[in-house]
Amino acid sequence: MQFDTYTYALFLPLVFFVYWGLRNRLKLQNLFLLCASYVFYGWWDWRMLGLIVLTTVTTWGSALMMRGDRSGRDKACATANIVLNLGILCAFKYLDFFRKSFVQFLGLFGVNPDWATINVLLPVGISFYTFQAISYTIDVYRGQIKATRNVLAFSVFIAFFPQLVAGPIERATNLLPQFLRKKSFDYDTAVTGMRQILWGLAKKVIIADTMGRCVDQLFDNPCYYSATSMVWAGILFAVQIYADFSGYSDIAIGSARLLNIRLQPNFRYPFFSRNMKELWQRWHISLMTWFRHYVYFPLGGSRRGRWRTALNTMIVFSLSGLWHGANWTFVVWGTVNGLLLLPFIFMPRRQLSDHATRRDIPRCLLTFFIFAMVFIAFRAEGIHSLGEICGVMLNGSWQLVPDFWDCIYYIVPFFLIEWLGRRQEFPIERLPMPTVLRWTVYWGLLLGIALASLDRGTQFIYFQF
Repeated sequence: MQFDTYTYALFLPLVFFVYWGLRNRLKLQNLFLLCASYVFYGWWDWRMLGLIVLTTVTTWGSALMMRGDRSGRDKACATANIVLNLGILCAFKYLDFFRKSFVQFLGLFGVNPDWATINVLLPVGISFYTFQAISYTIDVYRGQIKATRNVLAFSVFIAFFPQLVAGPIERATNLLPQFLRKKSFDYDTAVTGMRQILWGLAKKVIIADTMGRCVDQLFDNPCYYSATSMVWAGILFAVQIYADFSGYSDIAIGSARLLNIRLQPNFRYPFFSRNMKELWQRWHISLMTWFRHYVYFPLGGSRRGRWRTALNTMIVFSLSGLWHGANWTFVVWGTVNGLLLLPFIFMPRRQLSDHATRRDIPRCLLTFFIFAMVFIAFRAEGIHSLGEICGVMLNGSWQLVPDFWDCIYYIVPFFLIEWLGRRQEFPIERLPMPTVLRWTVYWGLLLGIALASLDRGTQFIYFQF
């Protein structure tokens, strides 16, 4: 079930009213949330529910078997569960990738193994809920949270429907306790949640899907376009993926707010960053936080000198690229982003203020442009396609106006709204204007969503990861 469908528009109010109809009955609320989450996920393919149940049971059980003293038994339980979860993830997500790489390697020697054929269906959201389960196991092993005996609350923690498919990836220290205590309805929180859902839908349906149609045409046939158009394609894709993924995160966080459950922000206006380091502190925050706590710090973080810090940074970004998908283009994308952060390790810069000002706009534009050009590798279908695109950009013709220039009429108002609201969690969280004007904005966004054709079935980009 996707957020930008009429099905979800019926599903969410039903969950809202039944959930609050069960207030003060925590077990019934959690049981209903679990059933609703399984219905939400099973809407794609009910057969994949077995994987979530397996992840839930093994993670919950292994944590209970730990004594909390980091003994050999604790280490064995944690290791076994992590290996199991990573094994499932790799089997579904990377087996075909390794098969193709193996076949290409043998092809260098003239060998064509026709028998090496594997077709594996990738379960939606497996990377997200697997990482969430692993974080719980590690946190219990480290003693940062006690293993819960409440299997119902833990099951909801793993399968909570707003953030099940594409995050934010939540740590148990934040989300799990919210399913272990009674909650009361808060009108202001629910209203804020509705505003955030509205803004997320507008970003997805009006901005991301519009950009996507142009991006697909440009990237599908790069040789037919000019170098200018391919540079423009990178810019459009950067806008598309930001509006798409942050739009999903806004809908997820807003949906959770309707149930008075707080999820962590996943984006903080990354395109108003003044350098690449700041941008990666504002982009996909939950994933980068996960890698920082469970990969970067265990490797030594920044405590072992600058060269070791640089190596740890490169490892994190290379793994981050591979996490996004089984394709060498993602590894290239992650590695290049890691390289762009190395100057900030060897040449530390002064601390920046929380929010960019008008004087920072040139630096913001330069940072955005670099980010967009690197993201071309993220969008390319493969290494060969990436080579074609780079060839067009280096050797192709340049023209004054690129194709699909009319997209600027969407991009400028979008970024203007984001700039004016950059001090809030999302731009329309609080609109300092008279009631009539405020409701005009709300109805205008709803009209734009309707005209952009809700329910046309355009999948969120991060569903594939």
